[in-house]
Amino acid sequence: MTARAIFPALFAAIFIYSCAGSSAQTMPPQQNTKPIKPSKQQLRQLILDLQVTALKCDQKTLCLAKQTFEYVDAFRLKVHRFPASFSEIQRFSNRRVGGEVKPTFSLPNPYADETLVSKELRQEMINSGMTPPKFCKVILENDPQISASFALSLNNVKLNPASEEPGTIIIKHNGDAYVAIWCMGFSGKPIMDEKTQLPMLFFKDFSMLDF
Repeated sequence: MTARAIFPALFAAIFIYSCAGSSAQTMPPQQNTKPIKPSKQQLRQLILDLQVTALKCDQKTLCLAKQTFEYVDAFRLKVHRFPASFSEIQRFSNRRVGGEVKPTFSLPNPYADETLVSKELRQEMINSGMTPPKFCKVILENDPQISASFALSLNNVKLNPASEEPGTIIIKHNGDAYVAIWCMGFSGKPIMDEKTQLPMLFFKDFSMLDF
């Protein structure tokens, strides 16, 4: 994914700034205004920072999605059904194991992490209508479209939802045998596998389990 695809509004602003010099030749300058024209080095640094930040946040979000998948998997094997809500997953993760209490499972949103995302980039996300919440939004739904062939049909299937706030984790199951989990990246769209150019998906078939 390119930086231009992540923040089109940002690159539109850069284009305006870059054209400010030529526009000034044909339009009279307004009082108390001064065109801002970033240097090529500043633009290159901005693009690099954006790409590095997006990659770090996407990787952390994929790790959270994988953790979520592991908890859903464990829940399904233990309870013999899929969880009805994310809070049920959290309660399940906090049960006593071997006399010790595991910490409550929470999902701090990497895209809202001030140590990862600069103030300028967070503001740009807000301006682009993609304000990331402090904790990852989790969508958990029963979807009959999740079938045995779902993971193999990503070339022909449009994931629903196709866009959400950065850091959103989607859990879809068919109520009985199949579960699929994916997550949204910096662009607000599913995080993609660079090699296959298909959405990163965690999928499991429980239909052969003997319960």
